[in-house]
Amino acid sequence: MNILQLSGNHRKWIRKLHRRKSREEEGVFIAEGFNALEAALKTTCHPILEVVADEDHLESIADILPGNVPVYGCSGSIMEEISTEKTPQGIVVICRRGECHFPDLEGTASDTLLYLDRISDPGNLGTIMRTAAWFDVKQLILSPSCVDPFNTKAIRASAGTIFGIEIYQSVDPRQIRQFADRTGYRMIAMVPQGGIPPDEWQKGGKNIVLLGQEADGLSEELTEYADQLVSIPGRGGVESLNLSVAAAIILYEITK
Repeated sequence: MNILQLSGNHRKWIRKLHRRKSREEEGVFIAEGFNALEAALKTTCHPILEVVADEDHLESIADILPGNVPVYGCSGSIMEEISTEKTPQGIVVICRRGECHFPDLEGTASDTLLYLDRISDPGNLGTIMRTAAWFDVKQLILSPSCVDPFNTKAIRASAGTIFGIEIYQSVDPRQIRQFADRTGYRMIAMVPQGGIPPDEWQKGGKNIVLLGQEADGLSEELTEYADQLVSIPGRGGVESLNLSVAAAIILYEITK
């Protein structure tokens, strides 16, 4: 494996990718750690452009990387400089961001889809990706104003599953309603109160599960568009259920 030298300008470019605007302009994103590298190697959705590793990790990646992927070596201090993590894992993977176009989903959509409305916490979004993948739901639709799914915190929380999920971004409520009408999907809105319990909901057919922002829930527009309201009953005095936990419960109910 030929180890390349990481220049000062190259380091500066990688640091720029910590910002969403730069990632979107460049069409790339950063993933970190050996597990992320392994996941990236298993798919062509987001091709690996290059890998940067510190001296302690170069040997561990030598046997798994194809020969056409540029590899840059660096010191531990430089890794701390370019990493997005407080405690770097020693491997930074730069990937070309594959694009999913919402009109293309109509011919390939699976029976269960997730629509996420204005999710603001990247950790929640990443955990929902991981949960969806566990239940073999691999097509996520995001509303405008959702947090960037290629945020490094979201990628880390996804535990590598972002490399196996199709993500359709900036799809507004009217578009998802029109899609449902054309394709025969029911829109199932998860609401804190006022819906039927998941175990009483008549399942089957094709469903789009709607999950809303952590603080405010679904928009009024989406709630009005929904064919069914579903609420997860609680017994304690807690004000609300974590969004990713709610996603896990409803996906379990749909797929069990």
